[in-house]
Parts: sequence; C-alpha cells; structure tokens
Amino acid sequence: MLPLYIHRKSPVHRLPAGVKLAVSLVAGGLLFFVTGIWLLALIFALVCALYRLADLPARTLLQALRPILIISAIIFGVQLFLAGPEEAVRVVLRLMTLILLTSLVTLTTRFSDMLATLTSASRPLAALGLNPPKFALAAALVIRFIPTLLSDLAEIRRARLARGASGLRSFGPGPLIIKILRMTDALAAAIAARGFESRN
Repeated sequence: MLPLYIHRKSPVHRLPAGVKLAVSLVAGGLLFFVTGIWLLALIFALVCALYRLADLPARTLLQALRPILIISAIIFGVQLFLAGPEEAVRVVLRLMTLILLTSLVTLTTRFSDMLATLTSASRPLAALGLNPPKFALAAALVIRFIPTLLSDLAEIRRARLARGASGLRSFGPGPLIIKILRMTDALAAAIAARGFESRN
C-alpha cells in the first residue's frame, strides 16, 4: 500500500500546504485545456521529476501509478475505439498526471497541515451555514485517501484474478464499496471519540 506521508527535508516538503494544494488544483484544471500530446507528456515528465525533487524513491512513483495501470489500459482501449489514438493518449496522460499530483501532495504534506490550511480557506463558507472545520476535514480525507482507495481497488482486482475472474468481472465494485463503508465507520468513530463533532 502506498504510504500516506514520507518525511523528508526536500524543497517540496517545505512548501506550505496551501501552495501545494492550490498548485495541484489549478494544474489539474488546466490539464483539461492542454491538447498537445507532447506538451502533456512534458507535464507528466515534470511531475515525475517533482518526485525526485521531493527525495522520494522511484518505487514510490511506481506505487502511485500501479493501481491505475489496468484502468488506464481499459480507458485507452475505449478511447482508441471511440475517438482514435491521439485522444486515447491524451486522456491517459491526463489521468496519470492527476494521480501523480494528488499522490505527491499526500506524500509530502502532513495531514495536520493540510487540515489547518483547508479549515482556514473554508472560513468564508460559514456565511452559507457550513461548518468550516468539518468541511475541511471531509475535503482533506478525500484528498488523503484517493491513493489508498486506488491501491485497495488494485488489491481487490488481483484477488479476483487469483480466484479465476477475468475481464470486466475483475472490477466488481462490491468489495471496494464494503471497504469504503468500513473505513467510513472507523473514521466516524475516531472523529467522535476525539470530540470533533463539537467543534465550530
């Protein structure tokens, strides 16, 4: 399973959590406006280089990508059939770049720093009746556990293949949904035990 945080003293680790979250959000959005394949490939390579700048081992990058390799292959095949090879390459490059960006944020940012940043950024939402600490916690958990859920999906698929499943049958959502529900229950219990419900 991909670790959620790896301590290093790299320039990427030292960046404020808000900067990393903002850059990943803006960059992720801009990716959908980039149409040149070579430019997308260059952006993908630059994101890969950030893992080196963050002093993360090469296997960490591979672990981040491994859960989506089969999914990417399926998406590539569908896009190849529907839209042609160039669009298939574009879609896969965007997907893999987004996953690497999200994983890099979780690997180089402490959860407490991420939560504090999101809480501060969501203060204006209080005027809409939302609770900023709770909203920030929900957003931080979503960002934090995307790599974990992708890793779980890959693990479930390997288990299904070992039992003789094939093709799309190896991607049944049932076990993953059960894992998510169990994780949700455990997180809810942990949050309640720490008195988070009473925070404003």
